[in-house]
Amino acid sequence: MSNSSRFVVATHVLTNLAVRSDERLSSDRLAWSVNTNPVVIRQLLCSLREAELVDSKRGPTGGFTLARDPDTISLRDIYDAVEDGEPFCFHANEPNDECTVGEHIQPVLNELFEPAIQAMLDELDSVTVADVHEAVFDAAGTDTLEA
Repeated sequence: MSNSSRFVVATHVLTNLAVRSDERLSSDRLAWSVNTNPVVIRQLLCSLREAELVDSKRGPTGGFTLARDPDTISLRDIYDAVEDGEPFCFHANEPNDECTVGEHIQPVLNELFEPAIQAMLDELDSVTVADVHEAVFDAAGTDTLEA
């Protein structure tokens, strides 16, 4: 069982692009900040480009920039662009329906999870990349950052 980190890494990448809005950043530079392989970043950037959250330019002066103002990119936009599953997923094997708990657990949990998932999505709608950018500056205690 594993959780996806795509959303968190994509938010990191877009925040980095917001911090460095005056330049194009390569996937190598973004990967350096995330401390991961550039291939991971390129895969995410493809999804973010398809969602029209980033623009790219090829060549020696190429790289990635935000496609929209950071104030207009919500965390929900990022989540929708890079996550393909539900936040809570069930085990690959169906529970044993000869067990009372096994027979009823998934419908009960689905009903309980629905408002929690909606609350999470509503909260993601209310936070923008600009908000994350500002929070990073606040956490760093500075007006400028090394990205």
